Amino acid sequence: MKPFSGLPEPAARRHSHDRQIHCQGFAREDGLLDIEGELIDTKSYDFPSSTHGTIRQGTPVHHMQVRITINESLEIVDAAAVTLHGPYAICPKGAENITGLIGLKIGAGWKHKVKTAIGGAHGCTHITELLGPMATTAFQTLYGEIARRKREQAEAGIAPKEGPAHNMPSLANSCVAYAE
Repeated sequence: MKPFSGLPEPAARRHSHDRQIHCQGFAREDGLLDIEGELIDTKSYDFPSSTHGTIRQGTPVHHMQVRITINESLEIVDAAAVTLHGPYAICPKGAENITGLIGLKIGAGWKHKVKTAIGGAHGCTHITELLGPMATTAFQTLYGEIARRKREQAEAGIAPKEGPAHNMPSLANSCVAYAE
């Protein structure tokens, strides 16, 4: 597998593992947002599994999908998850507690909130990890939707509406581009 093109040339090596994380944000007609995430882990070689026999190169070892539905305050109002592939027969049970996220608000301390709500012995490490990039996708989706609505209102000569989405947290000092 080729190295990422922007990085320096790597030392001699052999490709072993691939993790794909894909997140998408959707604006719903009812004003809510759906954030969907998918995590897929594969190996570049065949290997034995006590649960599944031989797992062939490129076959998912982990494959989880999650959907959270949020309002404009970044509060989770619904959640669903499924484990399509896991290394052990019990792995799909790790998705069953996903509704424990309902009522949580995405923001400071998010990873800790997720681990407390759905992690540990009754959850799935991969699903809890996936919720990090899904939170970032939620911010990107919400900020984009707010900006789109403001543009449409301005074009129509309508004064912007007030509400929780219009009082979003500041991005000041969140990265080099927003440094004060």
